[in-house]
Amino acid sequence: MRIMLAPSAFHPSRGGVEELTLQLAKDYQHRGHDVTVVVNQHPADLPASDVVEAVQVRRLPFALPGFNPRRLVRYPSYLRSLLGQLDQLGPVPDVVHVQCASSQVVPLALWSARRQVPLIVTTQGEVTMDAGRVYQQSAQMRMSLRFGSRRASVLTACSRRAADDAAGVAQSFQGCRVIPNGVDPTQWKVTPLPAQPTYAAWGRHVPQKGLDLLIQAFSLVRKQLPCAVLRIGGDGPELERLKALAGPGVEFLGTLDRAAVQALMDRSRVAIVPSRLEPFGIVAVEAMACGRGVVWSTNGGLEDATAGLGWGVDPRDPQALAKAMVQAYENPVDPAAARAHAESLSWQHIGDQYLDIYKTTRWRAPSEQRS
Repeated sequence: MRIMLAPSAFHPSRGGVEELTLQLAKDYQHRGHDVTVVVNQHPADLPASDVVEAVQVRRLPFALPGFNPRRLVRYPSYLRSLLGQLDQLGPVPDVVHVQCASSQVVPLALWSARRQVPLIVTTQGEVTMDAGRVYQQSAQMRMSLRFGSRRASVLTACSRRAADDAAGVAQSFQGCRVIPNGVDPTQWKVTPLPAQPTYAAWGRHVPQKGLDLLIQAFSLVRKQLPCAVLRIGGDGPELERLKALAGPGVEFLGTLDRAAVQALMDRSRVAIVPSRLEPFGIVAVEAMACGRGVVWSTNGGLEDATAGLGWGVDPRDPQALAKAMVQAYENPVDPAAARAHAESLSWQHIGDQYLDIYKTTRWRAPSEQRS
């Protein structure tokens, strides 16, 4: 099968959608499928043709016109040119799969219709959970999602919350199938739980991730567990503010690669994901792959990510978050249960679900498109 994966961003950019796309592409290739990743050429100096970990990558100048009058007038001509560039990429794929709808949606919806290729669109929480709030600020982004969703053969979401939020913009997403994001369990190992009250969190230091809420709650935890330690990995624009908020027992570790995250888990009894908004929360699954229980935010898709294991809490309530953290220390999740859940979200299992869709989906003719 020839598969075109079209994420909103890809390597060298780093993030959840980028990693998801890479891992799916590698899994599909391992099964013998022909995979090409087609992504926006941003920044413009990135090569138009590339190979990332043996995955073919093609970069095209996907863009919306904005409200510049000249660009608006030229947009139809731009689309015709872009459709021609898509034609030149090689053999027509058997399926086009958009991951995280952005500027690629309109041209790929038009091109897949022209080539009578099934279009799959997956929302990754971009509608309400993007840190830049692009869907709230751009009517064209909202219109493009509606356009693509009406023409897609199948719509999916990484979590029920992501589906519901997308449905607020494009009603077609209401009740769509949920396929969670995955993890490679073989890259993580379960080690004995430390006896000490050691907590871990990692991710981008941006307001959406709620690390300031965690630091506030941790100060309450220390009143009950004076020897508690909170280690925070990652970097970002909030770092200095977070350091100013932090009290005794809080350590900042900087950017972490996979080996460093494993080392952090080895030293931690509980993982915390305190996001104000989180479309899925792959860090929770990574922690569970290490046999760790998670205190997770109820604001988003983490219930789907964790299957409800651990402690769900609204992190905006510092007393409730602190209480859950103490409970997680005193009554930890069974490491075997945490690991088993992570294994159920292996890339192979996630790939199985998408491939089943690819193999059974047909092109949706104009007369069959959603209203």
